[in-house]
Amino acid sequence: MGFPESRGTPGKLADAGKFRKPSLRNVALTAPYMRDGSVVTLDEVLDHYASGGRTISGGPCAGHGHDNPYRDARITGIALTPQNRQDLLAFLAA
Repeated sequence: MGFPESRGTPGKLADAGKFRKPSLRNVALTAPYMRDGSVVTLDEVLDHYASGGRTISGGPCAGHGHDNPYRDARITGIALTPQNRQDLLAFLAA
């Protein structure tokens, strides 16, 4: 039994959950984003990480991820100035 994209020996239980992260190469061309494809633009990806959790506007899961009582306290969001944001988007598009 193997684990997809496993870094270690295929089938080794200790390697379960060890996956390689995809490269950022051509990331601007690979929308949609996140593991479930729920984020359409890189700008929205930055909103997600800046807020410290996903904000869902409607439906049964509506709310702000940063308010989730099960969220790890170490996830606080990132502070981006408008210039930082512009620079980061330009880098990701390069």
